[in-house]
Amino acid sequence: MAREIRETPILFGEDARRFLARMEERHPEPPEVRARIQRNYELMKKAYERGMAEQRAREAANGGLDPWFKHV
Repeated sequence: MAREIRETPILFGEDARRFLARMEERHPEPPEVRARIQRNYELMKKAYERGMAEQRAREAANGGLDPWFKHV
């Protein structure tokens, strides 16, 4: 059986100041990384749209029932 999840500790004093300073720091990603992420996103979006188009085509061919997802 799983153990309980402990409460998140509350920070005080210097720990809290250090935490807030780290949260305010900005670490921008390089343009190459952003371009790679955007390219991967577009690729997955196209794959999803292609799959949905195929599902709609199967449903249209079978009178609204997609046999591929029949047992799901």
